[in-house]
Amino acid sequence: MLPLFTNYTFVRIGEEPNPRVSVLRTNGVVGFVGMQGRPVPIPDEQINAVQTILRERIPFSLHPFLSVGRKVRIRGGCLDGIQGVILAMNGDQSLIVSIESIQGSIAVRIAGYGLEAA
Repeated sequence: MLPLFTNYTFVRIGEEPNPRVSVLRTNGVVGFVGMQGRPVPIPDEQINAVQTILRERIPFSLHPFLSVGRKVRIRGGCLDGIQGVILAMNGDQSLIVSIESIQGSIAVRIAGYGLEAA
């Protein structure tokens, strides 16, 4: 099995220095995602959205990170409440779910799902 977002491992740790030092001492770890030398946590809603798509086995494709486009929320079905950027790909409507701090995204076909502005 290959990683979903190559070169990234997700950890949930607190702000205390001991767990962070332990993670940094792990073979292959270079650093934390962050800004100006400080780690920046990935919002739970972004992690939960990706986990829901994987758990429900919804077909997806990796997609280049997008910082532009309209943000929407799915209404109805097993993806209810997931937010992302709406995009038309190959004539199909797709929702781009992004983990902004690592600039990684996945695209999910959303034909048949209700959408609302987020």
